[in-house]
Parts: sequence; C-alpha cells; structure tokens
Amino acid sequence: MKKIGILGGLAWPATIEYYKAICQLSQNHHANLNFSGPSPMPEMCIESVNINYSYNRRGRYGDEDSWKAYDTYFHAALKRLENNGVDFAMIASNTPHIRYDAITEGLKIPVISIFEAVAETCQIHGIGEFLLLGTEPTMNSGAFPGYLARHGVRAFVPPDDRLKSKVADLIAELFTGKSENGRARIQAIVGPSFEQAGIGKKVVCLACTELPLAFEGQEQLETFEEDGVFYLNTTIIHANAAFRCAVSG
Repeated sequence: MKKIGILGGLAWPATIEYYKAICQLSQNHHANLNFSGPSPMPEMCIESVNINYSYNRRGRYGDEDSWKAYDTYFHAALKRLENNGVDFAMIASNTPHIRYDAITEGLKIPVISIFEAVAETCQIHGIGEFLLLGTEPTMNSGAFPGYLARHGVRAFVPPDDRLKSKVADLIAELFTGKSENGRARIQAIVGPSFEQAGIGKKVVCLACTELPLAFEGQEQLETFEEDGVFYLNTTIIHANAAFRCAVSG
C-alpha cells in the first residue's frame, strides 16, 4: 500500500476520526485473506499543525495578498510530509480546501481534494443539490459551491446569518467535546433552510469534519439517513478516497 500523509490538527478530533477510519477500512479490506499476524495497515505520517496559528492568519475574501501567510503555513506542512516520503497527502479539514490551489502549488505529491471526493459521491448517489453546513469560510467563500457547480451539483447555505452562527457555535462546541443535543440542533438548522429554499428532497453535506461527531454511532458512515434527511459525511468520504488511493496499483 502507498504511504499516506495526513495534515491534521484542524481540529484534533477530526484527525482522530480520519486515522480511525483509514485503519478500519484497511482492516475490513484485508479480512479473511489469511495474513499471518495482525491485518496490514498503510503506513501513515501525520503532520499536526497549530489550529490557532492558522485561524488567525485567515485572509479576506477578494484580497489574495491577505491569504499569503495562511497559504504558506499549509504549503510548508505539506512539504514536510512530502519530504517524509509519503506517496500522497490529504488535509484532514474542509476549510483549508478553499485555498487548495495556492496551498498545493509546486508540490511533487498529489493531494486528495475533499471537494472532488464529495462531487464523486454526489454522482454515485444521483445528488443534484444539497444544503452545505460548515465553518464560516466554507459557507461564505463560494469555493466549494463553485467547484460543485462545475460538476453539476448545486450547493446552497443557510439563508441568514442567524442560522450560520448556530452552525459555527455547534462546531466550536464539538471541537471541545462539550456539545449537547448536537443532532437536534443540526435538525433545527436544516428545517428552516430547506423551507426557505423551497426544496423537497433534503440532502445535507456535513462539510466540517467536526459536524458528524454530533451523530453518535453514525460518525464512521460515509452517508446516512435520519428523520427524512440524507447526510453526506465529508470526513469518511475523504478517508475512503484516500484508502482507495493507497491500495490502487
């Protein structure tokens, strides 16, 4: 298997979920193949960055120069993974993907895009539009919806700042592990968002690697359905894409 590089720490709970998912996928993949000893696992190198440092270096939309420190920080971390001999890398977070092109420019290794992985999953399930929930940059930058639009998928965000703030508050609590009623709070955001959008079929993309943690018992599923809502779990979608790459020829 190819060696996987994980750029983590954004935030640390999501990094754990990525590592856990990839190991579980490898264990399932190699089950009943009569290996001597434990199931084979792909070699992995985790470069864990300082989320506070990156958060305080976010730029301003429409001002490319303001993102320079942010881009440089992530590019350097990926370069360290490259120098560690990984065959490919992944960023264990949705938010930095809004700067994917700048962050990955000049690298010799491929970096698996979470946007591309989600677009492929939408194609498999015949999804043409969904509600996008994530951090403020993910919901407001237009990068994720813009990428999906080129693949025939319409992504829309909660219709007002009040609902977006509720998403941000829940993400912050999930990061600390202290969230209560996270599942119900997401449902309270989903209902009004779809009502105002006038869309019948409810599909929600949990486009922050902390949000799936609100659904205890389902956080390791790529997709799941609850109370008439079909959810896309970007963490596991991305981890699956990485494992497929690790075992490919």
